[in-house]
Amino acid sequence: MVIEEVRYDFEKSPKYADDFVRDLLRLMIISKMNAAVRNSASRIYFLDLISQIEGCEAYVVKYGQPLLYTKYRGMEFTDQNVTSQFVRSKDHVIDVKMESVFGEYVQRFDRLTSMTNSKVKWGIVAPVDKGEEKKQSDPLFVLLNLFVDAVSRLTSLDSSNPDSLINRRFGIKNASFVRKSLHLEFLIDGQLNILELNPAKKRKDDSTKLIFNKSEIAKAIVALMKQ
Repeated sequence: MVIEEVRYDFEKSPKYADDFVRDLLRLMIISKMNAAVRNSASRIYFLDLISQIEGCEAYVVKYGQPLLYTKYRGMEFTDQNVTSQFVRSKDHVIDVKMESVFGEYVQRFDRLTSMTNSKVKWGIVAPVDKGEEKKQSDPLFVLLNLFVDAVSRLTSLDSSNPDSLINRRFGIKNASFVRKSLHLEFLIDGQLNILELNPAKKRKDDSTKLIFNKSEIAKAIVALMKQ
């Protein structure tokens, strides 16, 4: 197992620390996205979403059952290739820990994390010909942005606040699609929490649902998303 921890210090430009956290979270999420190939509803929805992420495409990994994963900027992801977590220890200091059985994956993920032109841009729709109806980006990206913003806000709270993510290790474990629902599994200091996102739900409150949590901070994330 190759483990690397990189410190990013924005003391000279602290305003960029929040942007870095949000960009890192988006990369962590798409690196764990997957869907079952044999479930047609999940497959179609997954492929449509991936087409709205700049520089991203889908590819098939054949485990016990074939699964779709993402290939971003030429790097193929699975739930095993690389894992990452981060800790914001000060307002301007973020430590990113990356693990993989392949050293090259750690190096490539580090480059994606640090390069400006590798920032994840999602919710991008292709231009249409004149006279055609303009396609709208999928509303799931709105929910994902709310999640990213909520986590980022909690990493900047004073450590005396019980909802603060300062000095807490945060990671994305899995992001699996079941039809049009995304089950987003995230870790806070190793404690598993599962958030279900489904913008197609009739009631707005049902579009964001915490279906499993071990950390009380997970409830604060959802509360911020629903504000």
